[in-house]
Amino acid sequence: MATLSSHLLNAITGEHASNVKITLSNLDSNMSNLILETNTDEGGRLSENIEKKLYRSCEFEMVISTEDYFKKKNPDKWKNRIISDIVIRFKMEDDNKKYHIPLIISPNGYSVWWSE
Repeated sequence: MATLSSHLLNAITGEHASNVKITLSNLDSNMSNLILETNTDEGGRLSENIEKKLYRSCEFEMVISTEDYFKKKNPDKWKNRIISDIVIRFKMEDDNKKYHIPLIISPNGYSVWWSE
């Protein structure tokens, strides 16, 4: 079983970005099938086991809903944003691997990388 994990950090405050909605879908034949809908924990983390054999040879799409997070953090300035969601498409080709995708998020930008 593959493990997908993430850690979101708020670049403005340096805090862990907790309670951020994340959805995971598999993209198969140009259709999107929802696999998971959850929120980051208090430490800004997500860790889920993915039954990879059910999704052989597919691309995954992770959507991080940062607009709601920043709207709650600073309701007076949330309209000064241009990014509503962060969409990351990736593959998990090894059934037994951990795929860690951390992000540093801000109201108008983000940085993402893959870490083993």
